[in-house]
Amino acid sequence: MRIWVTRTEPGATRQAEALAGHGFEVFNAPVLRIEHLRSSAPDGCFDLTVFVSEHAVAAAFANGWQGSAAMAIGNAAHAALARRGQASTWPAQGSALDVADTLADSVPGRTLVVKGAGGTDTLQRWLESRGGTVVDWDVYRRVANEPAITDESIDAIVAASGEGLRVIGQLWFAHGRDPKVPLLVPSERVSAIAASAGFANVITTDGAGPMVVVDALVRLRSEEGI
Repeated sequence: MRIWVTRTEPGATRQAEALAGHGFEVFNAPVLRIEHLRSSAPDGCFDLTVFVSEHAVAAAFANGWQGSAAMAIGNAAHAALARRGQASTWPAQGSALDVADTLADSVPGRTLVVKGAGGTDTLQRWLESRGGTVVDWDVYRRVANEPAITDESIDAIVAASGEGLRVIGQLWFAHGRDPKVPLLVPSERVSAIAASAGFANVITTDGAGPMVVVDALVRLRSEEGI
């Protein structure tokens, strides 16, 4: 069973290694790459800084970020903070909704959300609805890649984001590929994007972590006898 891993690096290589360790063939070809933006941290003091990804951590530190109370979405972002000597005040959060659950009883007065340009605003809207003030800091952007897939044998696709999924759809259907290919996505939001793009066999996993994806593909391989 050959899997197209489409997420950005370094997550793509981690995912590919995890899949290979469980006997899958891997076509590692990200559809997006990350470019850091030169941007000074917003002025003022913040009660909490939320990093939405490991890319946000790397780019913020490259831009000289210094802070105290920090929270990371995803294990990779949590680990990236630890590697830089910045202990997260909370455990790694699985999603923006998990952040909302964690902060439900104690909403920060002023929160800095460190993110990529054009990212979702689910967390920001929730914080503001609870009376908090939110400042976004865009520290990176995603740039589309167009890997050649014409001659590639692909039995399943792993997508990690809505933006990446849009590029995947454009490439896949431009080459007349099968809409019934199993497509793994990390959330219901991305699942809806996949369905609107024309994919007919969408599997929603509990996040985009490497082992979550591996487990889903092991089940799929067993069910389909591939």
